[in-house]
Amino acid sequence: MATLLFSPQADDLLSALEADPAHALLVGRIHTALDLLETDPGDSGWRRRRFQNIGVWGIPIVAEDVEWLILWEPGEDDSVVMRSITPAP
Repeated sequence: MATLLFSPQADDLLSALEADPAHALLVGRIHTALDLLETDPGDSGWRRRRFQNIGVWGIPIVAEDVEWLILWEPGEDDSVVMRSITPAP
């Protein structure tokens, strides 16, 4: 099992989403994806969308008719770093 680390931006946005009941579905889907990523970050399902220009992987999340991305990269040792949680461009 990996350790999840969050950039300040990712942490702030997730905290804001969690505080807003209107985003309960989105928050639930984000947490589900993070739980699965934490369990097995080497799974190829988490490495389908690569952003070469910024060096991160993207996990798409769809909720509220909007696609969001969890942008992450492998960290040191047994960690995974969440760089950003953002609406998809």
